[in-house]
Amino acid sequence: MMILHGASISPFVRKIMLALSYKGLSYELQPLNPYLEKELAHKRHPMGKVPVLEHEGQTVIDSTVIAHYLDDLYPVPPLYPGDAGERARIRWLEEYVDTRLSALLAGVLFYQRILRGQILEKEVDQQAIEDCLHHHLPPVLRYLEEQIPDEGFISTHFSMAEISLWSIFRSGWMAGLRLQPHFPKLDAYLNSVGQEPWIANLITEEDHELSVYYCSPVMVTVPDKA
Repeated sequence: MMILHGASISPFVRKIMLALSYKGLSYELQPLNPYLEKELAHKRHPMGKVPVLEHEGQTVIDSTVIAHYLDDLYPVPPLYPGDAGERARIRWLEEYVDTRLSALLAGVLFYQRILRGQILEKEVDQQAIEDCLHHHLPPVLRYLEEQIPDEGFISTHFSMAEISLWSIFRSGWMAGLRLQPHFPKLDAYLNSVGQEPWIANLITEEDHELSVYYCSPVMVTVPDKA
């Protein structure tokens, strides 16, 4: 049995939970909040982060490393399908999501509105939120809208690109981010991903456990075209 350390409220843990579900692999989730259990988190991960996967005596850290580990062991269905070009595209979008997008949605909106504002009950930096919504986030969302297809998936098949994008946007949604009316294509794409049965099951579980933390809606500001 695989043991996954973390909590689904983390987009990176959620990403691996979805990857495991997509492959039909059983696992046990061991709750670990690196913000509240710092000492234990550092025992599991040298940087005190989640997720951490334990499997047959192996300890695998970092969500992307874990995803590749799962594909190496259980190649069907693949998380990185297609030819070399398709796999490169999937990996790039996963990297972009895990770095640039997560810095804004998880590092600012989720951190300020949910973690600080509700879980830790600390003062929220409203200026950081405004800067994120009105300056930093719009060009990132425009870039992502340009990358997604008019229909279907990023690759010829469902992949880690869909899992990574949906997982981090789920955190943004919890923090109140709404993409309509400015980014309808991206919004429709994410909604279609969320209709996958095994993702819909996770939505139901999260709504039951975490809805008390969900924030009021906020939207990005898109400057008028000249």
